[in-house]
Amino acid sequence: MKKGHYSVLRVSLISIILSATCAMTQQKLPEFLVTDLITNDLSAKAERGIERRNELWDHVKLTVYEISELDSLLNEYPETVSSIWSVVDDGCSWYCSGGNYLVTASSSLKSNTSINYNPKAANDLSYKTAWVEGKEDEGIGEYIEYTFGNESPRITSIIISNGYVKSDKAWTENNRVKKIKLYVNETEFGILNLLDTKNDQLFQLGTFGHNTDGSDLVLKFEIAEVYKGLKYNDTVITEIYFDGIDVH
Repeated sequence: MKKGHYSVLRVSLISIILSATCAMTQQKLPEFLVTDLITNDLSAKAERGIERRNELWDHVKLTVYEISELDSLLNEYPETVSSIWSVVDDGCSWYCSGGNYLVTASSSLKSNTSINYNPKAANDLSYKTAWVEGKEDEGIGEYIEYTFGNESPRITSIIISNGYVKSDKAWTENNRVKKIKLYVNETEFGILNLLDTKNDQLFQLGTFGHNTDGSDLVLKFEIAEVYKGLKYNDTVITEIYFDGIDVH
């Protein structure tokens, strides 16, 4: 073999060794599992129950039977639950003093109807609306981003309503998120592993907010993997909302 061939072989071996070394030293992102599930009853039965409760409330006089019925309905649907579509109760919550002031996304599905799939739909505390990424494929790499003022109460819980939960049909026909890459202030934080369920999924990953340099808190949620829908190749997130401390 000629000397020149040895040089080429040596360079190739060095390149392979350097590539392997870089791959080994590259840290793998930590992965997080769901901490808890929150049941969201969006059934027709629940909607009828709340309507009936409100109807009884409006009566000036109730019979003994109606009083008993109202008490039973209040046990199942408290006064703070105004609608099955409300993500948080009407009573005081973390959102009384907290919440982001901006939500943006890398893309959004265009609609030919009055339905809007922009990022605000995943920030309106309603189960009726949802953000849908706007790429032709399943949207790997697309993201939704929430920005909080530094004075906002700190976050200890991130809750995700995964998929298009407004109906069983919409949920099964569209993609749901399987893995989300979370960035905190533009730095990769970890991978959130979501279950394929309509129940809200709570993650407790530490405390976020009140940056020491006074800057805003920015949380970015990037689609990394999906559960495939039966009909459409659109990936949907109904809501990402938060809970935490520093309220009252």
